[in-house]
Amino acid sequence: MRKIFFILLICLSAMSAKADERSQAVLRRVAEYVKALGEYDAHFSVVAGDYTTQGRYSVAGDAYHIVVDQAEVYSDGKTRYEVDHDRKEVNIDEMDVNNRNIMDNPTRCFDFVGDEYASMVWTELGENITLLLRANDTVLEGDIYLTVNRNNGRPNRIVYVLYEDRIEVDIISLERRKGAMPKFEVSKYREYEIVDFR
Repeated sequence: MRKIFFILLICLSAMSAKADERSQAVLRRVAEYVKALGEYDAHFSVVAGDYTTQGRYSVAGDAYHIVVDQAEVYSDGKTRYEVDHDRKEVNIDEMDVNNRNIMDNPTRCFDFVGDEYASMVWTELGENITLLLRANDTVLEGDIYLTVNRNNGRPNRIVYVLYEDRIEVDIISLERRKGAMPKFEVSKYREYEIVDFR
């Protein structure tokens, strides 16, 4: 009986390793797809509990610009400028370059290649494949479910689950950027309260 259990355990381990290899191959395809875009614009929808909205973001290297409802976020890759048009307030803080949340740092939101995250194939449906990602760093809690087109690596959906909280982001479009990247200009916000956390 112990021998059968041992053989079964070896088979399951081999299957797990194979699944991990498959998921890493998919993650590499995603990274290649996004890299090929270069500077790009994205249009997305967000669902978090009863809250639903749409937004857009632009990426150019380490710099980005996000627009959601009455808020904008600018970053040059070092500093983050969060603009709240309703409250007429600008919060300035250092940029967390390791953050991979699409709402905090879209420059790395699809960058999971490497050994920082454990990955496995979660579901497969038609041309879509969903991966489950978990950070190996215990400080980073929660699960990430990334759904991509298995044929070309285009990311279609990313879901963040932490305890009872669930944020679902659908990527409506991803296109190469044609114009200049928006940058934070303090002169536009002279009537806003500036709060600097650096």
